[in-house]
Amino acid sequence: MRSLAAILLLVLPAAIFQWASATDGKVLWIEVSGYISPGIAEHVEEHISQASSYSAVLITIDTYGGLADSMLRIIEAIQNSPVPVIGYVYPAGGKALSAGSFILMATDYAAMAPGTLIGSAQPVVGGTPTTDPKILNFFISKMRSLAEIHGRNADEAEKLITENKNFNPESALAAGLIEAVASDPEELLRIADGVEVKTLRGAVRLQTSGHILERSGMSLRSMAVSTLSDPLISGLLLTVGIIALVGGLLSPGWGAEIAGGIMILLGLAGQGFDINIVGAILALVGAALLVFELATPGFGAAGLGGVISTSLGLILLAGYRPSTSFIAPGWLIQLQTAITIIGIGAAAVILFLVYKALKARTREPVSWEPRGYGRSLDDIPAGGDGYVFVSGEYWRARALKDVKAGSRVRIVEKKGSVLVVEPSD
Repeated sequence: MRSLAAILLLVLPAAIFQWASATDGKVLWIEVSGYISPGIAEHVEEHISQASSYSAVLITIDTYGGLADSMLRIIEAIQNSPVPVIGYVYPAGGKALSAGSFILMATDYAAMAPGTLIGSAQPVVGGTPTTDPKILNFFISKMRSLAEIHGRNADEAEKLITENKNFNPESALAAGLIEAVASDPEELLRIADGVEVKTLRGAVRLQTSGHILERSGMSLRSMAVSTLSDPLISGLLLTVGIIALVGGLLSPGWGAEIAGGIMILLGLAGQGFDINIVGAILALVGAALLVFELATPGFGAAGLGGVISTSLGLILLAGYRPSTSFIAPGWLIQLQTAITIIGIGAAAVILFLVYKALKARTREPVSWEPRGYGRSLDDIPAGGDGYVFVSGEYWRARALKDVKAGSRVRIVEKKGSVLVVEPSD
């Protein structure tokens, strides 16, 4: 009995610890939705690189596709993940088309929600599906490679590109393109628990049952880059920016040239120009505008443009990390938040000053007319002109009766800039 008690004392704590670890673990939830852009790629890279403290990463996908280079960055981040990555087409009725299908195939464990679709993955160049063998063969080989790594049906995966074939959850499961169908993330974690998956580092057994899902939020930089990368937004920024720049140069003084220059830089960033270079240029332009505003009287378009340009530039630059070992992510988030708050506050103050200045300029001038009594500075004969002192001001006056110098006079009326006065009894 003593030996049995000793064994229980040794085994029971270990069992309790193992049970607690299984129930208190976390799964990092990263959402990939909308247009696959450099901002989305940066969002995925940033969080996957910090996922070592989680038992797994869940990537939910709902997209029509996007940029090929952003998709390849996401695939590379998934393959370099320190923990297994679960791909899930979600929510119900969502889709993982084009680039989304590649991302799903790159994950270690693939699943779909009811009513979702994958497929239509033929590459598009210039708005038209391409048949260029150089491009097509690369993406076909990439798709087959991703499927083979994870033990999926490479032939059916290839048809996503060559035939633009689409699969619903049932047909994808039957074709060997996914491993599970689940109605929500919690059910998926229960289904995936204990399953052995193939990764680039070898076979790994998933431990996800009862684990807590922790959503990852996008940083200000990632949100800004993602928004700017939208083709509609970047195209509008370039078009409106060029029109504003030309209009501002033709009619300077209203700040249209400053706004146009900022919009052109943001549009170029959205079209693929290096984000960090654009951020540096915006910050330098903003600083120059602020210096110019300080050197000139008043606070107007240059000051407002300087604050906006500097704030946008610093937000884009703040997320750039030369090395992950030198700058803590929390510090970057605090820096971006502080820049945003200061920029909004400064812009609000400047807008208030501009509003007051415009209101003062449009207000009708108010003229003050002297009334009551004053004192004569000259001897003024009847009908003659001289000067009087009224309420601290010198006025030209015409006398109705003789007025002696130094005597008190009463103001009868004002004709133009001349006061009509008479002696005060």
